[in-house]
Amino acid sequence: MQQNTSSLTPLALACVLALAIGWSAPAAADNLYASIRGTVTDPSGAVIPGVKLSATNIATGIAYTTTTNKDGAFAFLQLPVGDYTVRSEAQGFEKFQSRGIHLDLNEVYALNIKLAVGTVSQELVVESNPVQVESTDMQLGTTITGQQIVDLPLNGRDWTTLQQLQPGVVGQSDRFGGGSGGPGGYSGNGAETQQNSFLINGTDSNDAVLNTALVTPSPDAIGEFRMVTSTINPEYGRNSGTIINAVIKNGSNQFHGDLFEFYRDTFL
Repeated sequence: MQQNTSSLTPLALACVLALAIGWSAPAAADNLYASIRGTVTDPSGAVIPGVKLSATNIATGIAYTTTTNKDGAFAFLQLPVGDYTVRSEAQGFEKFQSRGIHLDLNEVYALNIKLAVGTVSQELVVESNPVQVESTDMQLGTTITGQQIVDLPLNGRDWTTLQQLQPGVVGQSDRFGGGSGGPGGYSGNGAETQQNSFLINGTDSNDAVLNTALVTPSPDAIGEFRMVTSTINPEYGRNSGTIINAVIKNGSNQFHGDLFEFYRDTFL
């Protein structure tokens, strides 16, 4: 006897729809950005409230503004990854400019500014150190930039294979995860292969059965990805293994593109 599946009640259809949406919902974490935090002080070390600051993305020219609070602290939140110039201005002090600040995915860049007494027509310019000692995040992880993805040899133009270059990550020896060299075929710090999680622009991109990478955009489209291998922040929350958090390139004010031909033959 055949059952007519089209006779589902509205309540049953609603439950199925809710289950489908929940299964494919994006990650709760909005970790697609970076931030710059710091404090502005005078030559004596006293904090300066009400200082106007701007952070300008060098590639796009978009400027983000903020003002120091009564404790002299400031924060630029949700900055797209890229290179920035930070400027500050306050009455009775020289202008300050910090150039060459590179922000990676999820990075919290510490920038403490000491303003010199002077006029606003004077300006102090410093070149920022592109590499900082991590002092704001307990997570263990590594960032792979888009340039590294393009420069390093990839089997089948699959950038997810670069996971196995990270400390504590090995190819799995079980039958899950897409094979020892395939997408998702790794174990981080002893975690199960099926407990890895893939995010593309914050959206869950996991195969529902084996937790392998479901969608892998072209390596030319990836701006960078961060792989968190231990002490994972609770906002990720989906799995107990490692996290691959990838973002698409932001673009710039200049028109440009890439052209490639992918040819692979057994006799080569």
